[in-house]
Amino acid sequence: MKEGVEMKRMAEHFNIEAESHDEFFIDKLGLSEFYDEIELQINKTNKKINILVLGCGSGLEIERIKFKANVTAIDIAEEMIKKLKEKSLHDEVILKTQCGSFLDIDFGNQKYDLVLSCYAMHHFNEEQKIKLYTKIFNSLTTDGVFLNGDSMAKDYEEESSRFEEAQKIYDEKNLPFASLHIDVHFCIEHELEVLMKSGFDEIIIEREWTKTKLYRAIKR
Repeated sequence: MKEGVEMKRMAEHFNIEAESHDEFFIDKLGLSEFYDEIELQINKTNKKINILVLGCGSGLEIERIKFKANVTAIDIAEEMIKKLKEKSLHDEVILKTQCGSFLDIDFGNQKYDLVLSCYAMHHFNEEQKIKLYTKIFNSLTTDGVFLNGDSMAKDYEEESSRFEEAQKIYDEKNLPFASLHIDVHFCIEHELEVLMKSGFDEIIIEREWTKTKLYRAIKR
C-alpha cells in the first residue's frame, strides 16, 4: 500500500480493472504457468461435477474447464462478469453467474464437488476467512475439493505488518475490513490453521512459486 494512493472500493476497483484484466494477469504478471497448473488440478477429477468459482473475474480459470460441468461463478464486479460472458467456453460447460460479495452469498449445503478460487482470498481477515471457508466446507460434497491459488506472505512478521497497515486505513475511514481493495496476505502457516478451524483436515500443497501457493483442501 503506497502512501498517498487512494484505496478504491472493491467493486469499483475490479470494474475498472476488467478491461485489462487478462492482459495484466497473463502478460504482465506472467501467470500462464499458474493457470496451466490450475487446468491440471481441475482435470484430476474423472466425474461430471458441479463447480463453484469464487472471485471468478473474467474467467481465466473457467476457460481451463474442458469437460462437462455445471459452473456457478461469483464476482463482486459486474464488468468482470460481462467479460466472462463474452468468452467462448467449452461446449459442455453450463455457466451461471452471480454478482455480489461471496462473504454475503449463501453457497448452500453439499452442492459442489469443487470450489475454485484464484487470487481472490487475500483481502480478508481471520474472522472473515473462517466464516467463508466454513461456508465453502459446508457447500462441498463428501470428498469435494477446495482448490485455491493465492499470494502468500513469507512469514507471520510480514503478514502482521500488512494487517496492521490495513486495519489503520479501515479505522481511519470507518469502513469494514475487506470493503476496500487492500491486499492482506496470510502466510501459509496461518492459512492452514484457518482451513483446519473451518473443518478441513486434509490439505495438500500442490505447487509453490515465489509468492504464490496452490493448495487442495479436501472434505472427508
